[in-house]
Amino acid sequence: MVQIPNRGHRQLRKGRQSIPGAYYSVTLATDNRNPFLTTPGTSDIIFQCFDWLETDERLQWICVMVMPDHIHAIFQLGTQQTLSRLIQSLKRYTARQINAHLARNGSVWQENYYEHGIRRDESLNRLVRYCYENPVRKGLVEQPKDYPYWRCKFEMER
Repeated sequence: MVQIPNRGHRQLRKGRQSIPGAYYSVTLATDNRNPFLTTPGTSDIIFQCFDWLETDERLQWICVMVMPDHIHAIFQLGTQQTLSRLIQSLKRYTARQINAHLARNGSVWQENYYEHGIRRDESLNRLVRYCYENPVRKGLVEQPKDYPYWRCKFEMER
């Protein structure tokens, strides 16, 4: 039986564009919002995947924030890449690695994801700052600099 996505999922895909070389902010959530992404070693799998995707010229990442049940990533899409193929590859690889690392089976990621095309430098800076401050807003740390599951290619000031 084919499962038809609910209205919310359809809305996420509506108007989605994939523009090679464009900047994107993407949020991926774990299946059922299970909070296992910050268990020891799991965030390393995600960071290594972003490094591999960059080495393979599929993206250039700017920042990656791993929260317990979701990730935020800001990157420039590679010129020979579509956003959907990139996300599919990232999810598939990290799911296999995370399941093996945690000795578990089953879905790691929610089927859909949220993306936002970044059109201006001000928006890019605002989104990087949003990612950086997310652990403080969620009550995980008092200062963003104290959160260990964050990578950014730019120096952040508080």
